[in-house]
Amino acid sequence: EYNKFIEEAMTMHEFNHPNVLSLIGIVIKRSANSGNLRWNGCMPLVILPFMKHGDLLTFIRTENNTPTVRHLMDFGIQIAGGMSYLSNLKFVHRDLAARNCMLADDLSVKVADFGLSRDVYEREYYSSGDRKAKLPIKWMAIESLEKGIYSTKSDVWSFGVVLWELLTRGASPYLEVDSWDFIKFLKSGRRLMQPVYCPLALYRMMRRCWHTDPSSRPTFDELITSIQNII
Repeated sequence: EYNKFIEEAMTMHEFNHPNVLSLIGIVIKRSANSGNLRWNGCMPLVILPFMKHGDLLTFIRTENNTPTVRHLMDFGIQIAGGMSYLSNLKFVHRDLAARNCMLADDLSVKVADFGLSRDVYEREYYSSGDRKAKLPIKWMAIESLEKGIYSTKSDVWSFGVVLWELLTRGASPYLEVDSWDFIKFLKSGRRLMQPVYCPLALYRMMRRCWHTDPSSRPTFDELITSIQNII
């Protein structure tokens, strides 16, 4: 787990995109005896840029914030831009959600996560079969749930859920569906309902993100173009 953490942190350090949160550094405790860097049972600390407005989910749920549909879709375009960059690097996010996107001073969106917000939004994660791993089930693609397959196309599925979160001002997806029945629900062809203030063209685009066949889902670049044409 420690080595995996360091490996992911080093990958994150290489990110260079206005819509992807970059890593400033890592703090690793030195051994008191040898002075060498070692784990000592404590996870390293990551140093990240300060995000004045916190995470996107909290922002859109806050009543004092009144973004228009156009503003919300601009958030979506920025997220898709960051995800397009990551997909070009062959980086699969696996946990794309509004809670895992951060807002800087100028309200620019930074795709983040890398495990940083699971304690804050614990109820959004559910135990996998081994009861140890926590998975964001209701943001996951059907092939990820059934076969453990993750790809850029499974991230596209999650992005569709993010768009739904944006248009509902932070509602929890599939709230009425029990986690243990979720795969059966999706296999029946059912999906999230169209939000009240969501243009039909945008909802149709979300549905494309949730296509059972990953190859039939749009790319992030296609999604950017589609959203721009809608708004």
